[in-house]
Formats: sequence, structure tokens, C-alpha cells
Amino acid sequence: MDTALPDGLRGRLLALALTVVVIVVAWLACVQPLLEWHAARAEALDQRSLLLQRMTALVATLPELERQSSGEHAPTAALLEGASDAIAGAALQSAVQGMATTAGAELNSMEMLPAEQRGAYHRIGLRVATAAPWPVLIDLLRQIEQGMPRMLIDDVQLRAPPVELRAAASPISAAFTIVAFRTAASGAKE
Repeated sequence: MDTALPDGLRGRLLALALTVVVIVVAWLACVQPLLEWHAARAEALDQRSLLLQRMTALVATLPELERQSSGEHAPTAALLEGASDAIAGAALQSAVQGMATTAGAELNSMEMLPAEQRGAYHRIGLRVATAAPWPVLIDLLRQIEQGMPRMLIDDVQLRAPPVELRAAASPISAAFTIVAFRTAASGAKE
């Protein structure tokens, strides 16, 4: 058996082929993974640079936002107006009474609830009871929900006679709480 390496042109070609194989294996095993790792790290660095630029721009707007939030809040149409909670509550009662009249509902009772401090606002509550046919009641609730100043409806309780005993236009007894807010800038809580 001949164990000698080929020489001449055949030996040179074999040496060249073995060198190419070693270079390809070294490329696939070492160099290519290192290049992919480097590209991934460069992309991550670019993303962090963009994030830093965005965060820096947001931080630059912070003083202006703080200045706006610390300034006096002018009353808007969404808030109750009044120098005190009692005046704001009377305005709320008047607005609800007007909506009930427009909807065709007769209010059985209206009770002012104690005002509560909620951050920079006072929460003014009104407990209302009425008896009206279903379409009228729904129209009243819709007007309250869409009205100005903005009002919230809470704690709705409905009572009606059983379906067998009820006529189509029978009144449904309803009781609910209406909540609106006013600014606490005046500091009065009467």
C-alpha cells in the first residue's frame, strides 16, 4: 500500500483544495458568526441611539408641560360654574330640571349629595327620582349623558310592575345619581 503524498501538479491541486476547504470551514465556523454578531450589536446600538433622541426630545417638553399644568385652569363648558359648591349644585339642579322638562319627564325628587374633594376638583352629586314611560326615561338619560356641563350617571335603580300587569306606556320608577365636577380653585366648599 502506497502512503506517500502525491507530488507534482496533482499534489499542488490537492494542497490547493485542502487549503480552500480549511478557509471555507474557518469562515463558516468563526468569521461569519462574528460578522453577524457585530451587525446585530450595531443595529441594537442604532435603536438605542434613536430611543435616546426621542427621550431627550420628550424631556425637553417637560418644563412646558409642567408650566401648563401648574397654571390656573380656566373653567370650561365641561365643568360646573359657581363660586361655591352650593351655587354649582343649584346650577346642576336647574340643568337637570330643564332636561327633564325637555324629555317630558316629571321629577319626583332631587336631593343634593355632599360635595367631595377629588384632587383639583369638587364632585357635586344629585340623587334624582322619577317615574316615566321607558322612551321618556331613555331620552332623559341620553340628554343628561350628552349635556353640558358634562355629567355622569351612576347607581341606576329601575322598578316596574310585572310584564303581565303592565300597559305599553306604564311608567317605570327610576332613581339614579348624577355627578358633575367644578374646579376647586376658589377654595370655597359651602
